[in-house]
Parts: sequence; structure tokens; C-alpha cells
Amino acid sequence: MNVMQWNRLVTLGVVVLMLTAGCLGGGTPADGGASGDDREGERTADGSSAGAVDGPELTDPEAALRDAGSFTVTWQYAGVDASGVRSEVRQEYYADLRGERSLTSTSSVRDDQPDGTTEQFVADGTTYLRTGPADAPSYAAYPGTADVVGTAIALSQARAYGANEDMTNRGTERFDGVTVTRYELAEASSQLIQAGSAATSGAPGTAEITDFHYVVLVDADGLSRYESWSFTGRTAEGQTVSGEWEYSLTKVGSTAVEDPEWLAAARATASA
Repeated sequence: MNVMQWNRLVTLGVVVLMLTAGCLGGGTPADGGASGDDREGERTADGSSAGAVDGPELTDPEAALRDAGSFTVTWQYAGVDASGVRSEVRQEYYADLRGERSLTSTSSVRDDQPDGTTEQFVADGTTYLRTGPADAPSYAAYPGTADVVGTAIALSQARAYGANEDMTNRGTERFDGVTVTRYELAEASSQLIQAGSAATSGAPGTAEITDFHYVVLVDADGLSRYESWSFTGRTAEGQTVSGEWEYSLTKVGSTAVEDPEWLAAARATASA
């Protein structure tokens, strides 16, 4: 990966984090379902609370995850901007806090063309980096560690959206082996519509939001285990814009971080 590609990937990551930190995310399939094997089983009705307008009671995720000792977070975004360009970003975090080991991966795609991949592995007081394409990677290593907890949980927007008075309790279901309560945003408030409009890279209000969905699954400990967000809109010029993201928190207390297969090459480069 050359310097321009690296800077572009870092910039994209910063933009994504800035957007998500301010109530903007990305999405979900139309039914708000999770992808892959993270979801399991059918939703079960909860006659005492299903359909109630009542936001989730959330715990302090940082404290809970530090107490659990390990976790896996996955976040992925896909969107089409006002110029018709489709961008995709995927971030993965694997953390063993007690062992002081972590592995993170960030990759992006622009109009179906890979735009860069970065992996970071931390173990034994050293941080190792792998960047670039699989057939021509670059490596680096330096003393020091990185605490991934804050970065990983910042991708969750449950606290921002959960405070919305239109959040509706839809009953319970199973996710990653635990019972969770499903909450959905019944309608988009003006604040969320403005946040969706910001995805057009213009001033808030420059796009008409035609469809919006947000879903969060919260476990009995008050942790957001899965979230999905999506919107579709139309600019004043008639261009369709869209965005969707998914966030999942899995293997809480049971994540193991193995050495990546490229670690030997990174160590050899560092000692050369």
C-alpha cells in the first residue's frame, strides 16, 4: 500500500468514526436482521412488554467488557453517496483483555474495488501492523500496546438512539447464545432525519429521507449485542442516496486471540 492509499484509508476510517459518533451510521437489511451466523433461532413473543414504547436500559459497556475480560466486535457499513459512488467499510475487533492481546482489522471497498486493508496485532507489549494487498503486504512493529475497548464500543449507537421516545420494545429473541430484547425505532424523529441527511455530504436537510430503520438487541446485562441502521433518501437533484450498517458484540468472555499467520513476517521485518 502506498502513502496515498494509506492516507485515504485512515481518512475514511476517521470520517466513519466521526459520523457514527454524531448519530450517523449505516445499516441493516430491510427486516433489521443480522448477517452470518451471529443471529440464531426465531423471535419469541414477550406478551408483557412486546409493542411497548420503552427504550432499553443500558449498562456502562466499557466497565462490563473489562469485567468480562474478552469480546469480539464487528462493524460493517455500505452506502451510496450523492455522486453515485458506493463505499463499503468493515472493522473487526478481537480482544483478550486479561492476556493483553488484541487483533483489529479494517478494510474498505470503493465501487467494488478494494481500497486497502490494515491489520493490527498487539501482544507482549508490542504492536505489529500489516497493511496493503495480500500479494504485496507491508509490515511494521513498535513497542507499546493499544486499548481497543473504547474504539470498539464507540461504534455502538444504542445510547444515542435508545433515548429516543419512539423506541419500541418488540419482545425477545436469541442472539449469540443469549436472550436479548429487540427494540425498534417506530419513526424517525427530526433529529434522526437530519442525521440521515448528513450522509449526503451536504448540509443537513439537503436530502429527503424516504425510508429509515434502526434496530438494537440488548441482553439481560444491559449490553447492546447487535444494532442495525439504514436509510434511503433523495437529493434535490433527484439522486438516490443510501446507507446501512451493522454492529455486533459477540463471544463476550469467551474470545481467544490467536497469533495471526503473518506475525512471523512482521517480526522478521522488525528485526531486519
